[in-house]
Amino acid sequence: MRHSRHHWTGLMVELAAFSLLVTSVALLWKDNLLLFIIALLECLIALALWHTRFDLTFFLVISVLGSLAEAVFVHFGVWVYANPSFLGVPLWFPLAFGTTGLIGARLAQTLTGLWDRASSPPSSR
Repeated sequence: MRHSRHHWTGLMVELAAFSLLVTSVALLWKDNLLLFIIALLECLIALALWHTRFDLTFFLVISVLGSLAEAVFVHFGVWVYANPSFLGVPLWFPLAFGTTGLIGARLAQTLTGLWDRASSPPSSR
């Protein structure tokens, strides 16, 4: 039971972190500097919660690759940002994208743990 409670708590924290980040971007996208500061704080909190070598690597890879892809997409006119800062991408984008990737990775791990627990025989719980 305790193991399951841990997963449910993790799920709630991960969903709350995702919701906070999405809400921040939706409400603050017009002010790049303010959103950068808020996204940085949210990123630092996420990295304080989840800071294994995998977490840090995942965050960095997603931040860099996501930002590079966005810059290419913007350059070729796939889409545009309403308030770009550098290479057609907002200043806050790498932090928000990397943090979302980190939350997504953690969410996938938590859901996998819950599914494994739900599919295991009652005697092994």
